Amino acid sequence: MADSKTPRDSEPATPRRDNPLESLLASVDNFVGQISALSAEAAPKGESQVLIQSTGESLVGQTGKLTAFIRETADRLPGAQRIELDQFLQVQDGEALAARGVEVTRGLLAGGILGKLVHWIAQHLQQLKKILKEILHLIFKLLNIPYPDWLDRILEILDEILNLLLSLLAEVFGIDFGVVSRQLSNREVDFLHEMAAFEVMRSAQAGRRPSSSDDV
Repeated sequence: MADSKTPRDSEPATPRRDNPLESLLASVDNFVGQISALSAEAAPKGESQVLIQSTGESLVGQTGKLTAFIRETADRLPGAQRIELDQFLQVQDGEALAARGVEVTRGLLAGGILGKLVHWIAQHLQQLKKILKEILHLIFKLLNIPYPDWLDRILEILDEILNLLLSLLAEVFGIDFGVVSRQLSNREVDFLHEMAAFEVMRSAQAGRRPSSSDDV
């Protein structure tokens, strides 16, 4: 079992129903924290556990910086614009997605089962990243500020850290580290291609919309 340094020790954050953004961000933070901790607990004491635990701490730390940035940037929204953000948040299911991911991972790892779990966890993080990216785009649009490209790089870094953690976890279960790493890398490339195509469509749609001066 992992020692007290495992990035999990605090109890899962209780979602705040009066603040949908805070509730979602807490769920994302809890997802990466719990996945990291459960992975470390599944590893035997020694090198593997140390590497998984350290990688998990990096994942938790980077995710926390991103969610803090989203929180602080959203706080700049005036009341009417914040309502529009809250309306978007009411129709996404990120909290439940994160909770299911933790619950299933806990159950399977407790039973010593890995199988397709590695790719399943990676897919869950990608779906959560899509939601976070839409939130970021909406916030910057409402603030009338260009979306900074470096945010996409931060999202890619999250994938890379998780891929390392999952590859290390797979090795604990006797699955070749290099094979899993390549599979997760290919999945990440497919995800980036998908998001790039979506951004092209987003830009095209924005170009077809009349500007506010055209409406006058």
